[in-house]
Amino acid sequence: GGGQQVVCAEAVWCDILAQLGGPAVTTQAIIVSPKIDPHDVMTSPGMAREIADADLLVVNGAGYDVWASRLAKASRGDGRETLDVGHLAGRSQESNPHLSDDLDIVEIYARHMTAALVARRPDLRAELGQRAEAFGGAIAGLRQRIASVKPGTMGKRIVATEPVGSALFAALGMEVMCPRLALAVMHHSDPAPRDLAFVERALETRQAAVLVLNPAVTSPALSDLVAMARAHDVPVVPMSEMPTPGQHWQDWYEGRISALVAAVSTP
Repeated sequence: GGGQQVVCAEAVWCDILAQLGGPAVTTQAIIVSPKIDPHDVMTSPGMAREIADADLLVVNGAGYDVWASRLAKASRGDGRETLDVGHLAGRSQESNPHLSDDLDIVEIYARHMTAALVARRPDLRAELGQRAEAFGGAIAGLRQRIASVKPGTMGKRIVATEPVGSALFAALGMEVMCPRLALAVMHHSDPAPRDLAFVERALETRQAAVLVLNPAVTSPALSDLVAMARAHDVPVVPMSEMPTPGQHWQDWYEGRISALVAAVSTP
């Protein structure tokens, strides 16, 4: 048989799958730009057609891309399967939906997809095994990198304007100050005045070592925080929700580690 036609709501899941599947899959992503917030996608007939033609639809789940699951329900393709990464990893709707930030979840997804591909294409078992080993090695390399830099990041306090990168911050032993502010921004509500005041004080007094922001989300309040951080020499680290087109997930992840390490090493 030819390659399984896979459509992913977000390009990051297709990038990982293409690395694992090689000739066993043909992938197409609906959201490819980190400038688009997957919470806010306006669906189109073209998206519905892509999903209808797929053998497999991969969604992030965890409340991140509800529109994709809705389109899938509306266009019942013949025998199309849907894989919900959040469901696969046991992540509830309420939890932080940025699942590709979490090495454990990416590993669960990779193992699941490799097993499914081998079952579908036993003739490619050897190649799929090699691809799985290479990708597993990339995850192991990221874990080693985190362990090696953690002495310099452990206990550093940061302000994040959205819960992007939370799993990485936790792995690095960094403490997010006022996570309520990040959740409010993600849900498009105005942060509470007391939370804004707390964060502003943290930047002014440099209790916060870094300000992390999601470049896809902008508002006057966030621009004010960036200006305040720059005025008080607090490094600002942009952290996108997904890789730029053509960038592998593991290289994107490594870049985020390097950016955080460089920021906390700034005197």
